[in-house]
Amino acid sequence: MEGEMFFKEDRRGGMPVTFVNMDAKAGTKLSVEEIFSEAESDMEKGWWSLCYDKFDKTLSEWVGNFDPTKFNLIVGSNCLSDFWRGTIRDLIEAIAQIHYCGFFHGSLNRYENYVVVGDQMKIYNIGGCLDGCSSAHARYSKKMQDFIDFRDTLQDLLAPGFTNWPERDTFLQCFDDAAKFNLSYKDYVEKLKNHPFLLTPRGRLKYVTSIYNDNHLFTINQELNNGDEFQDFYDWYEDKDKDNWAKFLCDIFESEISNSYDRRPSQLLRFMRNIYEHYRKYTKTKTIENVDEILRTHWKGFIDRVHLINKIEACVDEGCCS
Repeated sequence: MEGEMFFKEDRRGGMPVTFVNMDAKAGTKLSVEEIFSEAESDMEKGWWSLCYDKFDKTLSEWVGNFDPTKFNLIVGSNCLSDFWRGTIRDLIEAIAQIHYCGFFHGSLNRYENYVVVGDQMKIYNIGGCLDGCSSAHARYSKKMQDFIDFRDTLQDLLAPGFTNWPERDTFLQCFDDAAKFNLSYKDYVEKLKNHPFLLTPRGRLKYVTSIYNDNHLFTINQELNNGDEFQDFYDWYEDKDKDNWAKFLCDIFESEISNSYDRRPSQLLRFMRNIYEHYRKYTKTKTIENVDEILRTHWKGFIDRVHLINKIEACVDEGCCS
């Protein structure tokens, strides 16, 4: 028996399903309305199974037969590939959609709850209904646990044997760190979806520029200059004269656009913004990927820490969504 299943809160489309009575004689049929509206005593007796569309592989099978030529994990200098950036963002949105429909998953830390259809990774199995939780705090905790469980799966998927990947590590840590900021659920999801790790090199530098040009810059500057997590970035330019900077960085630092920088971390944010805006004028050989790599490696973790305190308005990376 064929049917379409609609969540009450979401009328944008149905999920094709098949209802199968494993005990009934061949030819036994019930409409979708009868499945959900008739009292149990009036329904066809037996074990009813809700069957989804066929998938190609379970996640375990897919990982076991992984094609690195098609699904590269790392591109360039420690950058996440387009496939994985899109896949992770899609799965974050899928988890949020499960919650929006009033459910929680409950076991996203287990491979058997992910399948692969074509080139897409999907979530299946639903753990329960959020309405059954005793309080708003309990519902929030269920939703947060889904994201933490998803993070645990990503830890297994994102090259755990590759120890020198700080960009990946700060992204995974963001699942915990962002929760400490008492964010709304919506802001927490946006903080994960728009993490610098999930942006292209150009997207990361555009993001820095958008933060500098944001209406909340005064508040961000205060947190940069007074926050304990940014103390490591005081005197951020002290190694400029020790042959540790590329020439084009020194030229931008000393140019007329600088109006003199000081040692505060907020000035490093300003400097990064000026680099993105003006690097083409001072170098003919450096690409946007080169510039992104230099900023990520020379001031490790700075952009990621700024991301944690920034109020996200929208995604700034044209290529970040699949």
